[in-house]
Amino acid sequence: MVSTALYTGLSGLRSYQTYIDVIGNNLANVSTPGFRSSRATFSDVLSFTVRAGSGPNGTFGGQNPLQIGTGTFMASVDTNTNQGTLQDTGRPLDVALQGRGFFTLTNGTQTFYTRVGSFGIDANNALVDLRTGLKVVSASGSTITVPQTDTLPAKATTSVTFQGNLPAEVGGPLEEILESSVPFNEGTAATKNGVSSPSSPGFDLSAFAGKTLLVSVNGGAQQTLTVPSSLAITGATQTSVINWINSELSGATAAAGSTTDSLSISTTKLGSNANIKFDDGPNSTGLLTALGLDATLVSGTQSAATATTDLNALTARTAPYQNGDAITVSGTNPDGSVFSDTFIYGTDGTTLGSLMTFVNNTVGSGAATATITADGTLRFTAANKGEADLSLFIGDVSGNTGAANWANFEVAQEGTDADSATTSIDVVDAQGRTHPVTMTFTRTLNDPTVWDMVATINDLEGTITQDSIGQIRFNNNGSFNVIGGGTNTLSFSWDGITTAQNVKINLGTSGSFDGVAMLGDATTIAAVDQDGYGAGTLLDAGFDKDGNLVAYYSNGQSQALDQLRISMFGNEGGLVRQGDTLFTESPNSDDAIATTANAAGAGAVRAGQLENSNVDIAVEFVNLIEAQRGFQANSRVITTTDEILAELMNIVR
Repeated sequence: MVSTALYTGLSGLRSYQTYIDVIGNNLANVSTPGFRSSRATFSDVLSFTVRAGSGPNGTFGGQNPLQIGTGTFMASVDTNTNQGTLQDTGRPLDVALQGRGFFTLTNGTQTFYTRVGSFGIDANNALVDLRTGLKVVSASGSTITVPQTDTLPAKATTSVTFQGNLPAEVGGPLEEILESSVPFNEGTAATKNGVSSPSSPGFDLSAFAGKTLLVSVNGGAQQTLTVPSSLAITGATQTSVINWINSELSGATAAAGSTTDSLSISTTKLGSNANIKFDDGPNSTGLLTALGLDATLVSGTQSAATATTDLNALTARTAPYQNGDAITVSGTNPDGSVFSDTFIYGTDGTTLGSLMTFVNNTVGSGAATATITADGTLRFTAANKGEADLSLFIGDVSGNTGAANWANFEVAQEGTDADSATTSIDVVDAQGRTHPVTMTFTRTLNDPTVWDMVATINDLEGTITQDSIGQIRFNNNGSFNVIGGGTNTLSFSWDGITTAQNVKINLGTSGSFDGVAMLGDATTIAAVDQDGYGAGTLLDAGFDKDGNLVAYYSNGQSQALDQLRISMFGNEGGLVRQGDTLFTESPNSDDAIATTANAAGAGAVRAGQLENSNVDIAVEFVNLIEAQRGFQANSRVITTTDEILAELMNIVR
């Protein structure tokens, strides 16, 4: 059995030498992209049985087998299939797999598999593995060609997508309305009605020569009326007293009263702001009584003017009109045309209503109508809804006897067309030319939930043979319903292109809010996208997460040119290493399953990255220490056995 120990130790030396070889290979490839480390597994050799085991028998217990081992051997070297870390390289054609699977390469006769996607382009524009020159296999099984120069032809617009809001609140159409800046009122004068003179007939003013009468008109400063000596008699006549007062009093007029030898003094001004008050002057006590007057303040009255109000009853009147006085009526119609004429007081009428009738006749054709509101405001209303250039002026002609403070006419309501919203977008024709198209949405007059759309273009670029989309309807909750006008397509005929271009209008899904809605009063509708584009040249190419080789063009478009084949195996550990981090199939790996990234359990492609080696240096160093000590221990077994044999040889001395 001594010799057995020698061979047992020898088997250990051989196994640990192989173990060190595996560890050394792992450490040598610690920086090799896509390298998969190996793991060594030991097994013991068949043991020598000295005594077979026996079971219990009667009063004797059982005995275990007596066996002596004869060494160890390397049972397997397994491949570690764990994912390595990913490292950025910045190269668009470098790719890594995050997850299961292998990139597929070919030399034309044999297929190879690798985790290293360090790809590049050869002289024939083929996508190859830069390390080996093997060509990369596509999802269809062919090789992949990467264009260096390429032109992506233009694509004509076939649809335009809209999003945003059309206002649910109706704002138009509205007719333009002008109104006088202030209402007109009819009023009465402030009138002081006296009683008959105490000395009637006539007025006894003999005691008041040079005495004064104080009068305040409309709240103004007191005016002083001095009794002349000619009236300081016992029988001053009514006429002479009236003439005296009118000669010295401003803003009011004296006249004969309703009774014998009585006076009636009225303000020229009309309305509630008209008032008059009399007082005896200093040292003139009794003068008011002698004239049949008192010191009580009296005021006029007023109310809203009506059509029957005489112009001379207007509180705005500053002097009474006389027959033949002229009033100018002028302005512009809603269409901007000018009208002008002269109203003659007495001939054309005397009331405010007759003046409004004259305005209506002057405008003519029913373009606008002048009316009087309940509060006396003069209103001038355009007959039709929409934007208007309406204006009106009323004023006195120079040289009139009468006059009035005619108010200016101001816009009380701007004329507006029906509610509308406008957006625009560039439509691309078949030659890649862009054409600005303006699209205007207009609410219909008879149903506020229905809109029409009309498209317009520059006449120099072509014509629109179908320019409108009718009856765009919305549901009660504001969501888009349907286009009920029979077509949802615009049709363009561009100069230089014989075939008409049809463009579909996409307003969203019926019953949802993913497109156009009708809510509130905000207008935010916009044409947000169209599917056409101009011609473009190739800028670059790279891979996406699904392994598609994508070309990027100068017009902002991208296009998938080809796709990487990802190969899957039932037993990845059964693959055969061929060097250059390449693998081939073996009977125990099963046949390759051809798929693409993110499909059938395959991982995702990460562009601009490579997978690092999955070697764990710390683990390998620990294994190396273990292998060294194992080798050392087996060496000690051999040297110890040798010493025993030497002692045995020395017994015969």
